[in-house]
Amino acid sequence: MRATRPGQPAHLLLDVVECLNVLGIPYMVIGALAVSYHGVPRATNDSDAAVWLHGTRTTEADLAKRISEAGFRVEIKLGDIEDPIVGVIAVQDRFGNMLDLILGIRGMDPAASQRAVDTTLLDAQVRIVGIEDLIAMKLFAGGSQDLDDVRGILQVAYDNLNLALVRSLAGRYGATTQQALEAVLADLPDKK
Repeated sequence: MRATRPGQPAHLLLDVVECLNVLGIPYMVIGALAVSYHGVPRATNDSDAAVWLHGTRTTEADLAKRISEAGFRVEIKLGDIEDPIVGVIAVQDRFGNMLDLILGIRGMDPAASQRAVDTTLLDAQVRIVGIEDLIAMKLFAGGSQDLDDVRGILQVAYDNLNLALVRSLAGRYGATTQQALEAVLADLPDKK
């Protein structure tokens, strides 16, 4: 266990990533840690990662059991038919650090994991959601912090974006997400 106190959600993430790697489960870090990686520093009290169990021999229950056996509290929460989140495995360490393993987001491009970026976090290898996928996902979430995150990312990385890909990914989430993207883009000074 890497965490030594509260306020270390990245340490918990790395412990769980070890379990994912052993089981051969594709994942990518999302949420505030991904926003920070893509150029907009953000404080967070938890960490988030999307996982792909389809195509592996691991079920939600198997994964939860493995993480629990590693010494963490685990709870599986499944979404209903209208929930945009298929389900979550909520993980907590003895210090109260938290991680949500997202079991699927309706509309997310299945190829998102292939666009994830390999990087280092606290001297360990991790996979971070690609910038275009992160923007579309944040627009789909639609909260005020999510929209602020998108505006910040666009301010620092607009010139390096594949805007056609962002538009395509936003379209997978539906018309509301596409409209949110166009509204945010329209507010950017000197960009279109």
